[in-house]
Amino acid sequence: MPNCSKEIQKVVHYTCTFFMKKYQRIHDDPVVMHHGIFQKERTVMYGIALIMSGTIGAGVLGIPYVVSKVGITLGILFIVCLGILMTALNLLVGEIAMRTKQNFQLVGLARRYLGKAGEYLMAIIMYGTLFGVLLVYMIGVGVSLQALFGGSSELWSYTFFVIGTLLVLAGMRTVKTVELFLQLVILFIVLVIAVFSFDHIELHNFKYTHLAQFLLPYGVILFAFHGTTSVPETYSLFHKKKADFQQAIIWAGVLNTLVYCLFAFVVVGVTGTATTEIATIGLGEKIGQGALVMGNLFAILAMATSFVITGVALRDSLCWDLKLRKFTSTLLIVVIPLVMFVLGMRQFIMAIDLVGGILISFEVFLILAMYSRAKKIGDMPMGRFAFKSSFTIMALIALAVAIGMIYSVNNVIALLM
Repeated sequence: MPNCSKEIQKVVHYTCTFFMKKYQRIHDDPVVMHHGIFQKERTVMYGIALIMSGTIGAGVLGIPYVVSKVGITLGILFIVCLGILMTALNLLVGEIAMRTKQNFQLVGLARRYLGKAGEYLMAIIMYGTLFGVLLVYMIGVGVSLQALFGGSSELWSYTFFVIGTLLVLAGMRTVKTVELFLQLVILFIVLVIAVFSFDHIELHNFKYTHLAQFLLPYGVILFAFHGTTSVPETYSLFHKKKADFQQAIIWAGVLNTLVYCLFAFVVVGVTGTATTEIATIGLGEKIGQGALVMGNLFAILAMATSFVITGVALRDSLCWDLKLRKFTSTLLIVVIPLVMFVLGMRQFIMAIDLVGGILISFEVFLILAMYSRAKKIGDMPMGRFAFKSSFTIMALIALAVAIGMIYSVNNVIALLM
């Protein structure tokens, strides 16, 4: 029987190898094994779309509001600086993934490089962040759908949550089939909003600056740039194309920053100090029905795609890293955000600021610690793909995040008092 078992294993091995080579010849593309499924390796454009879709979400809708509170000059400076730092952080996460043989999400990587204590801490932070993100998307889509169709925002939130959960159940492969298309649609809508809004921009909306609230945008903008969980997911399809993987991270960061700057510039230029918490609502009221439809369509697409990417990443982490069954992981994704929403956690900007300013800030510090350990004990040599000047970049990230986190904690304490 043992010999028979070995023979069967050989037959299976040679059969899989034969069909993998056959697949390569037919499609003329490299093939990788991704979660037990042979798939073509992806292009840089595909990687950009996947990372951007895991980043652009509800946060973009809150950016104009916080920018309007400090002035456009300080606001754009905040977006650019945090955009650079978060792109650098994603490159660090990418290098951690490249130094590790197995596929892990952040919790598994923390266990690999920081031990059990790091694993538990990252689990608390990451899962708290991701469940909070799902809640924010649920709130934001509900309000945007209400602006378009009327009715109750709570009812729309429940409706969206059901649809989004079904897409998460369908899995990453289903999402990937429409990912690039949806991302191009989102970018197109941003450009259309900018063009239609340009004639309505009033120069006096750019002339004020409020230094007293200089750090107010920190939590919301950090939340908007948070896409670290999409990086390990993307790398799982780029094992043999490390240069393409790094280019995808960089270009995704550049495009995210440009989109956020353009959106903030246009919205604040039109609505000024009257900018609403969900920017597209105030913009539509100022310009007209066309802008209301296009703006909220952008909001819904951005949040819906990010909801699914975040949900899949969260489910994969629970399965890969905590070894939970797929059914149990999916059930947690459904129940926890829904319970938080039912209990009354429905304030959009406050939820974003809490998640971005505190939970994501803690996550950043853990990633920096993981990177330091991965450089020393990682499985794979990096060669020319190693991050240059990593100490300086890590110091800048740590300093910026520490200052912002202290401010956010003080805000939370003030609210509780």
